[in-house]
Amino acid sequence: MQNLSVRYGRVVCSARTPEYTGYENGLYAIVAASLGLSPDHLERSFFSPIDNNAAKVLEKFEQHAEISADDHRAWTLFLSSLRIRQPDVLAHLRKQGLALLKSVLAERDKDTLPEGWPSTEAWFAEHFPGALDAAPLLHWLPGMIRQDGVMDAFAGLRWWFREFDPADPSLLLSDLPIHWEGGFHQPGFMIQLPVGPHRVFFGARSAATEQFLDQLPAADLIARINRTSIAASTDRLWASNGPEALAMIEANLDIMGANVTPFGSIMPAA
Repeated sequence: MQNLSVRYGRVVCSARTPEYTGYENGLYAIVAASLGLSPDHLERSFFSPIDNNAAKVLEKFEQHAEISADDHRAWTLFLSSLRIRQPDVLAHLRKQGLALLKSVLAERDKDTLPEGWPSTEAWFAEHFPGALDAAPLLHWLPGMIRQDGVMDAFAGLRWWFREFDPADPSLLLSDLPIHWEGGFHQPGFMIQLPVGPHRVFFGARSAATEQFLDQLPAADLIARINRTSIAASTDRLWASNGPEALAMIEANLDIMGANVTPFGSIMPAA
């Protein structure tokens, strides 16, 4: 695999083995450290089960096997988790979530603490340093992933995969791999997720959207997906074919990050 990023207007390409692609190193290390846990504890205990269950479902998809209701829920949960596990979400929870938590604690202290007692924030800082920093992530992250509106929107779609010939151009993988178009409840709502160099997962609300995507020539659909991945990338892309991907990205640098919406911009400030 090739890791591709843009630095000062130039595309930089470096080789990576597959296990070192598609994740942010030490993303939850600060939170884990505040709880006295290993740097990858939250990733292993929280996201790994989601990913492992989704991998089993993907294997069934690849074998064209029937999926159960539990499989359907597992894949839906995985889809819902993809946006929430991004660095900008964690940054928002660290900043705005912590500010909101401190504000709530201060208001409660006014009504409950005797005069002269240390504030709840001060007590935590003395006895459990770093615990308040971890609290917003641990409290809100699971609920954000399992948000009913998002889960229902993804679960109610028509699901299918499209396979491409190995001779066709390869698919790019963005650092925000899932892409959706339209509102959750609009007839034209659809999602796409490249799951390999020559395979993409689609979900669509309407049969018309499914028919349109299935009838597109492979080269046209691959170009469309790759342009979408470039436009959704905040920093990095991954590809199995370095020279091919390099040419594709350089030809579309003008749209790099065009569809990126920082999480903080769609969430109210504390």
